[in-house]
Amino acid sequence: MFRALTHQPDIVSSCQSARHMAYKLKTHSGAKKRFMPTGTGNYKRWQVGLGHLNSSFSAERVNRLSRVVLATNTQKKMLRKAMPYTCS
Repeated sequence: MFRALTHQPDIVSSCQSARHMAYKLKTHSGAKKRFMPTGTGNYKRWQVGLGHLNSSFSAERVNRLSRVVLATNTQKKMLRKAMPYTCS
């Protein structure tokens, strides 16, 4: 009724090779919510300071804070480690 498994050694060898694989790196969840990679290797981010308590800000300041800016070189260095599978 049941046949014996003939490919038993193949299953064992594939499990043994999987043991020696490198670990997967995890992307930092806070960084992936706040930064977006661009095609040129940079990261886009939003300006801070528009959440609340900004009624006293001038219109010029509100407009400036609403723009998207590129991350600095120091932030890029940190983001390459925090988000390993994005831009290289």
